[in-house]
Order: sequence, then structure tokens, then C-alpha cells
Amino acid sequence: MKLLRLTHYFLLLLAQSLWQGCPLYGSLGDFRKPYNLSPRKAEEFVKNVRQNLEYGNLNLRVKVRLYEPLKSDSQKFGEIFYTNSSKKQKIRVVFGDKEYKFSYHKGQITKSSGDENFQINTPFFDDLLITPLDLLLSLSWNDSYEYFGEAKVAGRPVRQFVRREKDSINGIPYTSIQAFVDIRHMIILQIDFLNDVSILVRRLSVGSFKNFDGIWMPKIVEIMDVRGHRRTKLEILSVETVN
Repeated sequence: MKLLRLTHYFLLLLAQSLWQGCPLYGSLGDFRKPYNLSPRKAEEFVKNVRQNLEYGNLNLRVKVRLYEPLKSDSQKFGEIFYTNSSKKQKIRVVFGDKEYKFSYHKGQITKSSGDENFQINTPFFDDLLITPLDLLLSLSWNDSYEYFGEAKVAGRPVRQFVRREKDSINGIPYTSIQAFVDIRHMIILQIDFLNDVSILVRRLSVGSFKNFDGIWMPKIVEIMDVRGHRRTKLEILSVETVN
């Protein structure tokens, strides 16, 4: 009897250790959604987030470095030109002789580039994960997001939003996107891509912020491919306003 109890106790500890060692990603429909805001207050928060991301009239020239943390020879340097006017965001990305142009207006994405193979959900470079869609998701707000409740990201309280979108990014299929917005500053801190059983397959997260001459911008943005165990970092080196 004593041996049976010890065996049961050991199996229980083993099960707990295995369970705790695995990330818990439950289906969005399996659990009661922790609605912490009334519909009116959630709508008001979303309105403030949208206004915060629109910034007003703004023209920025951002110098960046792309790299894979474990590969010293993977570095790419370039510039991102960001324009926001009349609630329309335009982005021009330049890496050497490569140039990409795309914009976002009322939920619609348009692109123009000399490269016919340029796709909004394909990485700028084969060996690095970041795509034009990552930049747009970080800088704009889609009203198809639904409020899902409160959470924490890197110890900071955030409001979590979910939107259904069956598509793929960098060849990784996903069926929904979760956006985590800092409650105090109304800045997007993390974006998760989930598959059809709500398992995390890709993540974009802001590692740190820096004040560039009065403009708060992400300092480090990391993209993680969970399936392929790969990471890419985008580091902002400098920010300046342009006419």
C-alpha cells in the first residue's frame, strides 16, 4: 500500500513537471473570456489606441539593423521612411539596392516595388524573418480586433485583442492574431500568430524602447518562428524627422 502511494505521488509530480514545462495555449473558444471592460470602455480604449498610432502628421527616417542573434554574418543595415498623414501610413524600406514601398489606409494594404516577387508577407531577406506585414502590424490598428481581456507582457499590464484571419506569413499558416497593447502607453508590445488549434507559431515582441529626440520608438523588436526555432532582431539605430 505504501509503495502504491509513493508510485502515485511520483507520477503526480512527473505530470505536474511536464505540464509546467509546456506553454499553455488554450483554444480561444475553450475558456470563458476574461472580459474586464464593458463594451463601451473597450471601444473607448480602442479609439485611443488608434489615435495614438496615427500620431498626426509625421515623417520619420529610421536607420535600422537586422540580424539573427546567433549569426554574426547575418547583419543587414538599411533605412525605413515612415509617413503618416490624413490617417494614411506610408512606408518605404531601403536595404542597399533593394527598395520596397507599401501603405495602409482604412484596413487596405497597397504595395509598389520594382521587384515583381515582392510580397507583403514574405521576408525582406531569405535568412531573416521580418516581413513588410510585421512593420504594418506594429504601426497600425485594424478595427476587426475584438477585446479579449487583460494579461501581462514582460511584467507590464496589457489589454489583449484577437482577430480572426486565415492566412500565412513567411510560409507559416495562421488563423488568428493576438495583439497585446500596453494599458498605460497604448503601444503594441506583442503580436502573436496562432494556428487553427490556437497554438503559438510566430511572435513579434518589443524588447525595449528608447526616446529618440522626444519621439518614443521601439529600440529592439524580435521576431520568433516557434516551429523553426529561429529568431530575427530589428534594432533601431537612429530616428530623425524629415520635411
